[in-house]
Amino acid sequence: MAERIAPSDAIWLQDSDTNPMMINAVIVTDRLDLQVLRGAFRRRIFAGAQAGRFERLRCRVAGTGHGRTWEPDPDFDLARHIVARAGKALASMEAVRGYVGREVSRRLDPAHPMWQIQLLGDVGDDASAILVRFHHSIGDGEALVFLLLALMDGASERRWNGAVPGHVPWLGRLLKGASIQLRAPGILLRRLAWSPDRSRVHGPALSGRKQVAWTAPLDLEVVKEARRRTGATVNDVLMAAVSGALSRYLARSGAKAPSRFLVSMPVNVRAPGTLPRCGNRFAPVPLELPAGSFPLASRIRRVKARMDEMKRGAVPVVVDELQRSLLTFLPEALSRGVIDFLANKCTAVVTNVAGPREELALKGRRVRSIVFWVPQRARIGLGISILSLAGKVQLGIIADKALVPDPRVLVRAFEEQFEALKSL
Repeated sequence: MAERIAPSDAIWLQDSDTNPMMINAVIVTDRLDLQVLRGAFRRRIFAGAQAGRFERLRCRVAGTGHGRTWEPDPDFDLARHIVARAGKALASMEAVRGYVGREVSRRLDPAHPMWQIQLLGDVGDDASAILVRFHHSIGDGEALVFLLLALMDGASERRWNGAVPGHVPWLGRLLKGASIQLRAPGILLRRLAWSPDRSRVHGPALSGRKQVAWTAPLDLEVVKEARRRTGATVNDVLMAAVSGALSRYLARSGAKAPSRFLVSMPVNVRAPGTLPRCGNRFAPVPLELPAGSFPLASRIRRVKARMDEMKRGAVPVVVDELQRSLLTFLPEALSRGVIDFLANKCTAVVTNVAGPREELALKGRRVRSIVFWVPQRARIGLGISILSLAGKVQLGIIADKALVPDPRVLVRAFEEQFEALKSL
């Protein structure tokens, strides 16, 4: 039966020619073939213990405006959604990077569920690369990570750790109090009054041509040691490294940095311990990161102060409720204009997802790495995504070519910041 699309999901049905609302990921495994991949997905996602959490994968969007619903696709065919890439083989990860950069700008057919998994083929050293694409309306990063975990070996025994950077554990209690209504007007007024960032990476018109880049898997223990030395959290340290990389990138390109980087950071608003399912349950919270030249330890302390302030306040809940209200009570064109106006104040979308601590395998094939890219909206053309997995951490960058001609340069700036963590 058709299900009404919730406001928290409908907000992502606002694709533009320059910003498709797609979450993209690349998984590198030991060599894998198409039939094994389809079979694992069919048994573990559509017939496994968690199958009820993923029924939306069989549904397409029907209707318009506030009347949109999820309805089962009468022509659903798994072979349409899990495919082998056609054409000349991609012989290296650099070739994969170029191909993915072209694919992330492509929309999927709305006549069917808007997700696709492409087996890109063998990429040297007996490895296979897989491109995963999900429209953001289907679910957020936490839901996608949970889906990937369910696809892996031993998923039924694996415990979801629920370790979500930025998660505020008392959100459920706060929702019941009157403090939300009391604080909401002030928070909204401050957001409206914020001046937008303006720099080489935010302000120029977008071209709609995306490019991607990512780091090699980096040792998460380096971040944990920096956390212990500074009294910060892992998320504080990583956000400080992102801030330093952006500052270094702009300085090297001869561009003036803004007074601060205002970024949109997704914060999970699920109740603690809740198993994710298809759907979006997060608030895009504006976070100020220090811009300019600072000693790394000082930068971490500044980021920690901002993060602590956010955790003590009601901003995540207010932002979540504000978006729901806008999409529920206002015409879509008007609500989209307000949301885009607030989003356009930010330089980038920056997200950090904590994956499992153990190694993963898919039908006995070791998972070597997972990297993903977060979508942007309105005139934001830069997305920075971090995923930790089995003691490693990887950063992915997706950027509009008009803003960041070569995102690999920004990746190298982050890797330099990461190396600097070792000498704190």
